[in-house]
Amino acid sequence: MPTSALGAEPHRIVLLGARWCAPCMAEYANLPALVRAAAPDRVVLAWIDRPIAVPAGLQGQVDSLPAPAARALAEHELGVGFGLPAALAPGRGCPPWRGPLHPTDLATWRSHCAGAAH
Repeated sequence: MPTSALGAEPHRIVLLGARWCAPCMAEYANLPALVRAAAPDRVVLAWIDRPIAVPAGLQGQVDSLPAPAARALAEHELGVGFGLPAALAPGRGCPPWRGPLHPTDLATWRSHCAGAAH
């Protein structure tokens, strides 16, 4: 699944994870802070094993992908044998973020994107 299927507007930050992945679940527990730091970008949860619920306080601010689409996206963007967690910023020219994405990481990651004024 190419990232173009996610659309370019509004910009999105896709969090690739799985329920069996402890660092992914720690990132998920920190989702409210990550959503605030990511604004105005929308956060997309792309869990490869099965979708994970959007926390009640974040409904309407966070999207999710079905697991088959999340797996296809991960393989397309990161290759077979990709590691979790990872994050993507489709259409932005950003390299994939490998490892848990913390709110304080966003400025650093965005500075590596093409046309870094995000």
